[in-house]
Amino acid sequence: MKKRTRWLLIAGVVLVGIILTALSMRDEGLIVEVAQVRQGPMEVSITEEGKTRVRERYAVFAPTTGRISRITFDAGDNVEAGAILGRLYPLPGSQRDIEMATARVSAAEALRREVDVRLDDARNQLAQLERDVARANVLASDSILSAQELEQSKLTLESARKQVVSIEAALEAADAEVAAARAGLLGTDPSQGSGTGIAIRAPSSGTILRVYDKSERVVQAGVPLIEIGDSRGLEVVVDVLSEDAVRIRPGDQVTFINWGGTVDLNGRVRIVEPDAFTEISALGVTEQRVNVIADIFDAPEMLGSGFRVEARIVVWSEDDVLTIPSSGIFQDEGMWNVFAVVDGRAQLQQVDIGQRSAELVQILGGIAEGDVIILFPSDQIEDGIRVRSEG
Repeated sequence: MKKRTRWLLIAGVVLVGIILTALSMRDEGLIVEVAQVRQGPMEVSITEEGKTRVRERYAVFAPTTGRISRITFDAGDNVEAGAILGRLYPLPGSQRDIEMATARVSAAEALRREVDVRLDDARNQLAQLERDVARANVLASDSILSAQELEQSKLTLESARKQVVSIEAALEAADAEVAAARAGLLGTDPSQGSGTGIAIRAPSSGTILRVYDKSERVVQAGVPLIEIGDSRGLEVVVDVLSEDAVRIRPGDQVTFINWGGTVDLNGRVRIVEPDAFTEISALGVTEQRVNVIADIFDAPEMLGSGFRVEARIVVWSEDDVLTIPSSGIFQDEGMWNVFAVVDGRAQLQQVDIGQRSAELVQILGGIAEGDVIILFPSDQIEDGIRVRSEG
């Protein structure tokens, strides 16, 4: 019995202590964190990840199917417009193709020799006829040769001249046939030499961004060979939520952070693309996103194409507005409210707000500069309760 009485006495003392502590705290007020309503600058920004890319990028493709020579350039090399990047040659053929091409060359050369012989004969005959006509003119002037015989000699001479012209044209055609046959042999027979091939030239001055394959190989028409661009003209592609994209305008200021350097980079929004796309977030949420294209001012040399950056896009800013920390405002029944501290007590105060950022809220009415509000108001804060600030 004595033992039970002792435990009851201890419990009573503890209970009295708790009550006295609660009364003491009630009299002193609930400890809260506070902040002052201030007048000053404020900006609203949207921060998303982006990726750099070259503004003007040129892809060089194989113009036709063939054998591309080894590309001696490397990524990072600078080239001038028109520089030869490589050469594309006809495809090598099979043994049957080589034999057929060789036979066409032999036939064309034989025909050329035949025409050459015919031309020599025709020129010799023409020279002889010119001498005969000269003698006929002398004989006709002495009345030894009739006028009819003289005209016949001249007609024969004119016909011989036309024959020479015709054979000369045939010789030119035979030369062309030989050239065509030899050109057909260049691609099929490596022993006949590779020729000059088709020169693959740089479409613009810039830096080689990518070489798909340096090796000599057979490529199909349209296969990409090299990418060229001016790495000094970088832009950043930032994909943002569609509800954020409607707040962004061309010309908005952009600050690029966390790109790897020690100094933030400046830029400006150039384009907000009008077409959104669907993307699944890391949490599995389906989102509609929009690409925002921004230019970088004075991009450093170490920043290349495809590098990751964070872009902070300023969508609104003012130099002199009334603000409070965003942790001091809450919504109740569709209205925005704060707890102001008036004479040591919490006072529920309805406010009108404007712009909101992650840190600050613009106040349009309800409280004034210098007023003190409670931050992070808990469920223990009620209208009229006594409070005191930390420290």
